[in-house]
Amino acid sequence: MKGTGGMKVVLLMCLGIFVCMLDSTIMNITLPAIQNSLHTTLETSSWMLNVYTMTIAVLAIPLARFAEMFGRNKFYIVGLFIFGLGSALCGLATSGDFLIVARFIQSLGAAILIPCSMVIGIAAMPIEKRILPLTLLGATQGLATAMGPTVGGIITEKLSWHWVFYVNVPICLMAIVIAFFLLTLKEENRVKSKIDWFGLLFSVSAIFSLNLVLIKGNTWGWNSTQAIFCYLVTAASILLFIFAEKKSKAPMVNLNLFKDRLFTGSVVTVTTGFIFLIGVMVLLPQFLTNFQHKTELQAALLVTPVSAAIFVFSNIAGLLTKKIGYTIPVILGFGIMGCAYYLLHNLTIHSTSKEIVLLCSLLGLGFSFVISSATIASTSSFEGEMLTASQGVFSMLRQLGVVLAVAIFVAGLTNNIDTKKKDVVHFAAQQLEKLDVPQAAKEKILSETKRSINGDETARKINPTLMTAVERQQIIDINVQKALATIPEEQRISAKELIYPKVAMQVDKDIAEKGKLVKNYSNQVSTFAKETIASSFADLYKTSIPFVLLCCLAGFVFIERKKKSTTAFVTTPAAE
Repeated sequence: MKGTGGMKVVLLMCLGIFVCMLDSTIMNITLPAIQNSLHTTLETSSWMLNVYTMTIAVLAIPLARFAEMFGRNKFYIVGLFIFGLGSALCGLATSGDFLIVARFIQSLGAAILIPCSMVIGIAAMPIEKRILPLTLLGATQGLATAMGPTVGGIITEKLSWHWVFYVNVPICLMAIVIAFFLLTLKEENRVKSKIDWFGLLFSVSAIFSLNLVLIKGNTWGWNSTQAIFCYLVTAASILLFIFAEKKSKAPMVNLNLFKDRLFTGSVVTVTTGFIFLIGVMVLLPQFLTNFQHKTELQAALLVTPVSAAIFVFSNIAGLLTKKIGYTIPVILGFGIMGCAYYLLHNLTIHSTSKEIVLLCSLLGLGFSFVISSATIASTSSFEGEMLTASQGVFSMLRQLGVVLAVAIFVAGLTNNIDTKKKDVVHFAAQQLEKLDVPQAAKEKILSETKRSINGDETARKINPTLMTAVERQQIIDINVQKALATIPEEQRISAKELIYPKVAMQVDKDIAEKGKLVKNYSNQVSTFAKETIASSFADLYKTSIPFVLLCCLAGFVFIERKKKSTTAFVTTPAAE
């Protein structure tokens, strides 16, 4: 399989990686259309997104191990079939619950495909030429992840959200046909080993509980009983997993992986890299649609430079890594991503498309150096079972980075928005005190303003009403009675017909004058609210800048590593 045919296998594996990673973000911009179509709750919609990344994170390690035991190539084809089936069912979904189940089936296929694609693609080329498949596979991961919102926006606007999933079906069928021609299936080498049931149980419980609290922590509260329970289960499961793996004769994950500095550095680098990439790819389209009033397609196109930069620069980054090592590319990558975050901290509702394109280009450029270096380092000198185990762990931690990003940035944004809303209410109360309207009207206007500000649509127009028709009539009646009180009783009936129109006219005039004041107040508060709440995004990225730059230190993990004998990491040829 190595040689000229090996390159074809690598490209086939890139195809498998591409569809899986694309679907990890393709729903981000499509979700509103799905919600409207299926009439789903926010909770259900959240699980439509989260079940995919959670399943991959939980099952990547055990399924990679099973692939090694029963045949990687066969598992790859099975993964394509399951992923294609799940995609078709997603497109056919008629309810939120059905879509969640379909997404689980789809993610089950992805949990097989991602580690298998990496291992098969890397093993397809001789170890001295490993840089090529690693660069291509790493670039494909980042490119597909970044392209997800763009592809989702285009397909949804031009066709429908159903086709976001249907498009995977012909790709999977084509890949299955090609796989039967390129991959060895009949006499495939397999690892003869028992299933590490304790390792499987504890790894699944640790990763599931950790992902669950990351996904639900913002809803539950990070100090809630449910969250604390998940923390305890995660910690206990990790300790039990380490103990079980040390005692097992055929461990699910060989812990010797983490003795290798290159591998340890790679998992730290890729996890943090994906956190800062997804932190932008998830939130920036929301900012563009909600505060700059872009269409979903316009927002998708504006973030496209991220994927374009990854596509263009990943191979360059891979070649640079080969020539000068990992340290400088990793430091350079996070440094450039830090520049992108610096531009993001200046993000306002008045930011131009050129500014958005520039920061997205820088983000993609920086990430291309990070992902290329991390992917190449993740294999170190591993082969056979150790190579498979490394890619299972690598895939799991990459998905964990995605979940972490969503949890951290959504929680941070939610907290910022809540704080900004309080600032808007305080500003509204100050402006209201300046209005020459009755105190009762002020209380009513402030109440309506608070209700508008605290609504789900943070950019909505604040437009409180001064008074209802009933309240207007009551004022007219009161003023008419006051006027009639000064007139002799025997003349009141005839005078009322003359007084009433004049009083009504004066009341309407007063209401109109007060209405202008309220309208001016409304415009001031609406403008302040939009700009202030929109600044929640910029503040979040400003807070993140030191952490992005701090990640440059990850590059120093790779400095002056000691030369080690590779025999500790190489298994028998039969295992390959």
